[in-house]
This record gives sequence, structure tokens and C-alpha cells, in this order.
Amino acid sequence: MKKLLPPLLVALLAFFFPHSLAVRPLWLLVTALHEGCHGLAAVALGGTITSFHVNLDAGGWCGYSIRPGFFNTLIVAAAGYTGSFLAGGLLFVLAAWSRRDRWYLGILGGVLLYLSWLCLTSASLFGTVFCAATGIVYLVLAKLPLGGAHDFLLRLTGISIALISLSDIKDDLVDRTVAGSDGYVISQTLHLPAHFIGLVWLGVGVIMMGVLLFLSVKVEAKDAAKAS
Repeated sequence: MKKLLPPLLVALLAFFFPHSLAVRPLWLLVTALHEGCHGLAAVALGGTITSFHVNLDAGGWCGYSIRPGFFNTLIVAAAGYTGSFLAGGLLFVLAAWSRRDRWYLGILGGVLLYLSWLCLTSASLFGTVFCAATGIVYLVLAKLPLGGAHDFLLRLTGISIALISLSDIKDDLVDRTVAGSDGYVISQTLHLPAHFIGLVWLGVGVIMMGVLLFLSVKVEAKDAAKAS
């Protein structure tokens, strides 16, 4: 629990106090990855990214062009929530199971630099600066000899992304449904109430979070046993 508890506490602060300036960068990071997952899904389905924005208020959008169809519409609309949650979960698992934390931080930095380029091509000034600056910070930190700080940073980033992604699902599907939002598109495509979809999604997400935390504690206990 020694390695898990500090990043978990910071992530919970970000989850419960989303308007605090201290944790705003984590919310902006999730926005960038959320919109990036939309774009990745669209490209994977043979479409193109037409615009990409990340805003100061932690909002954003990814414009894309894809072939109309039930599955294409559903997959791309759901990719933001699903992709960002899975990305966070993957980073968290990698931090627990791997000793190459610096490599994964560097990869994340490279992804953010690419997202900054997408923002630049869409004249999204704030998104360009934020994604570029954050990407450079991750790359620099990955290069520095920080020891255990790399593990802390990777765990913090991963679990924060996963938790904030669940918060997005709650806000967009359970608390409200805004016309044109991802939750609205998913609800209209499936012909199911947004609240129902959101509750099911949250339930699955909470279970997956529990599994991730359990695995992390188990790996930490195993490493401690080996060290003794």
C-alpha cells in the first residue's frame, strides 16, 4: 500500500475537487486523451480527423469524418470514455507490473506532442500550448534520474485518468444529457435512456477500478516479500 496510497490520494483529490487549480492539469490531460481516442477510433475505421480542440475549462472536441453507420457512430462516440479509461488503467497496471516507468512516461509525452500538433492544425492555441508543454514535461521527467518518483508519477497519471474518465461518464450520462454530447449520441444510437447506459458503464468501471487496485496491492506485497 505504500506505493499505491500517495498517488491514490492525489487522484481522489482531483476527482472530488475538479475546479481546484492544483488538479486542473490532470483534467485537461484527460480531455486531451479523451478527444484523442475519438480521433484514433475514427482513423481506425477509415475516417479522418477534421479538427481538434482542448479548452481552458477542461472541455474540448474532436471533429471527424467517418462513413455513416450504426457501429461506426457508436464506436467513435464511445471511444472517448472507453479509451481514456483504458489508457489510464493500462498506465496504472504498467507502473505496478513493470520497471520501465521512464519509457512509458516518455511514450505519453510523445502522444501529447502529437496531440499538440493536432490542436495547432485546428488553431486551438490553448490546446497547442498545454499539450506541447505537458508532453515536454513528461519527456524531461522521463530522462531525469528521479528513482521512485517515476513510479509515483506513472501511477498518479494512470489512476487519475481512470477516475476522471468515470467522472465524465457520470456527468454526461447520469447527471445530465446534453444534446450533441457523446452521451447523447450513444443514447440515441442505442435507443436506450442515457441514465441507464451511464449507470451500467459506471458499475463496470468501478469493478474494473477495484480489480486494478487489488492487482496493484498484490504485486506490491509480492515485491515486499521478495525483498525480505
